[in-house]
Amino acid sequence: MSYYLLEPEVAGELGEDTVMDTSVHPPVVSRLQYVIQDWLGDEILESTPCFVVTEHLAGLIGAAGLSGYRLADAEVVLGEDAEELAEGPIDLPKWQWLQLTGTERSDDFGASANGSLVVSERALEVLRQGTLNNCDVTPL
Repeated sequence: MSYYLLEPEVAGELGEDTVMDTSVHPPVVSRLQYVIQDWLGDEILESTPCFVVTEHLAGLIGAAGLSGYRLADAEVVLGEDAEELAEGPIDLPKWQWLQLTGTERSDDFGASANGSLVVSERALEVLRQGTLNNCDVTPL
């Protein structure tokens, strides 16, 4: 099976309400707040070491029976300047935290040694059913 390194759109940053243990690498996050500053519309976003997906994409992932992940609640909010950068109101979808539980090249979702997102060809096909216009995809 083929695997791919994904570098999703970085549309913001971890917010003040994120709880993270930085004594380990990659850091371990136990509560996630993602603050969107400049979103281009992709349905998977990153702010190291976390990934969030729209509820729409989360549903597609769940329906496909993929392995190596779990979905959790995430607080995703607009930053102070987000609507100004977008030059108008933003209709923000609901988001889920995509937590990687799999191992690289053995599950559909996994983390590389440095915490980057690695997906199987099957998972990539599912993700491409959503919007991924600003996600870099590199074959491994």
